[in-house]
Amino acid sequence: MSIFVTSLKRFQMRCKGRPVYCRSSPFALFLTISSWFLIVSLLASCVPVQPKFVGESVGQGFADGLIQEWYEASVQVTSVQGLARVKVHTPEKSLNGTQVILAEKPNRLRAETLSPFGSPILLLAVDGKNLGVSLPSRNIFYTGEATDANLGRFVQIPLRLTDLISVLLYQPPMIDVFSEEAFALQEGGWLVVRKSSLRRQELIFNQVRQLVEVSYYDGDKLSLKINYGKFTKDGGRFPHLFGIELPEAEITASLKFSDLETNGPLRSGIFELTPPKGATIVSLDAE
Repeated sequence: MSIFVTSLKRFQMRCKGRPVYCRSSPFALFLTISSWFLIVSLLASCVPVQPKFVGESVGQGFADGLIQEWYEASVQVTSVQGLARVKVHTPEKSLNGTQVILAEKPNRLRAETLSPFGSPILLLAVDGKNLGVSLPSRNIFYTGEATDANLGRFVQIPLRLTDLISVLLYQPPMIDVFSEEAFALQEGGWLVVRKSSLRRQELIFNQVRQLVEVSYYDGDKLSLKINYGKFTKDGGRFPHLFGIELPEAEITASLKFSDLETNGPLRSGIFELTPPKGATIVSLDAE
């Protein structure tokens, strides 16, 4: 994962001046935010925990138990599919949209951005090797290899597809650490602080031991926060609400699923797109 830290400036330079074919698509903006998450998720340091958030320290074994319980439950999920309401706020604009999202480990994704009338206005699919993007209203079909560069044409910043899917599967990246501490939170639940010499990651678990927040720090500055919520009332361990915050960039995004299924059946070819009849085909690899 260290590739994101060492390549951040290069990624930004590659994106300057690049055409953004789906600039108004909420899905494209969400992917942009997610790619930022993947880049900054490695940046954290060992500044002291803010005392106002925590109560007494709890044992190392308890911290290990919280993480292990979350991991054993989340790792069982290999795919998600559902209907989500997407909201994105940036300094330039705010966007809302409805999307059908399907994701499967390790590198397969499909998203359909819907109009207010329910018809698709953008379709994007990656089968692990190939990328296809269809704009029905313009009858244009983009195709190419599923590289970071090609995905970056639609999201402004190149991204690691496997890490994006991990976030959607409730499996956010964990940094390599040399120590862990855990504290009881004054408002209930627990805070686990994971440290290495250059980074810090904080995980918050609620009173019923569900992972609800992951934060990544660069120095004493919060680089990114990802929230999970809206778990099923029957004690389900998978969230229906995802939130992302990038304070420095003043960007927030959320996905709220009204209909979500994990490990459900996925029809053959669902992560592949073929050009509609008469469509103008644009090769992303040729540009």
